[in-house]
Amino acid sequence: MKKTKIGVISDLHLFNKTANVEKALSKLHEVELLLIVGDIADRADEKQYDIFLNLFDERFHDMPVYCVSGNHDNPAREDTSYRQFERKINSEYPYIGDECGAFYKYVNEHIDVIGLNPLYHQKQFFFPNKGMQIDFLQKRLAASLCKYHIVMCHPPLIAHNPQRTADMTSYIVAEQDTRLQSILDKSKNVIFLSGHTHVSPSIEFDETRGNLYINDGSICPTTVKGAETDTQQGNVTLLEISKAEISVIVKGIHSEKIFIEEHITTDWSVENE
Repeated sequence: MKKTKIGVISDLHLFNKTANVEKALSKLHEVELLLIVGDIADRADEKQYDIFLNLFDERFHDMPVYCVSGNHDNPAREDTSYRQFERKINSEYPYIGDECGAFYKYVNEHIDVIGLNPLYHQKQFFFPNKGMQIDFLQKRLAASLCKYHIVMCHPPLIAHNPQRTADMTSYIVAEQDTRLQSILDKSKNVIFLSGHTHVSPSIEFDETRGNLYINDGSICPTTVKGAETDTQQGNVTLLEISKAEISVIVKGIHSEKIFIEEHITTDWSVENE
């Protein structure tokens, strides 16, 4: 298995200034695939999505990109701008979409991607239609022959939220958060990508299951965890996935500063050969 290089960005909050997005994209020239974990536009406006499409097309015309929505993309009211953007940016790279709102993408024989798009109402995320997207995830994980499963979801799960406290309410409604976590706990080699927090990026590795939880921070300046009065430059995350290792490098968009560098050895059991 050759290494697969993947770029991850989140929380672009494009309004009318593009400097942070341009800096972030400039750090991704060596990746083969780009994943965007929500909040592309700040106000779910078609013009804001078009700005990103133009910036992306100038630099990576032939690179596949997949995205999920954030609360700024997918407000409580019915809004089609994000869905139009999703169809435009993914038009040349077919994936299995589902009427429930989730999607599945087979990247190669070792890696697949599952995208979840919860809705947002009264400051909490939820999966509509009795959580059909969670059912979709469970079925896809069960049927997949790939070793690694990248799951994209804008809000982090409470158990891996870098802001979590003992009495904190989960970003996703509690019953669905618990259900989603249970499915992941029964799976192996899941890479769960989230955003939303605007806290400095974090990585948590479940050694028992080989599951990796990455909260990507933001390309906008983020609050330093544990020092709420301090901020640091926005960031991009670079993943390199090989047969027996996942490398995670999180670097600043305005410098070469590396915030996180982890090289995680993974098991490759006989049934995966």
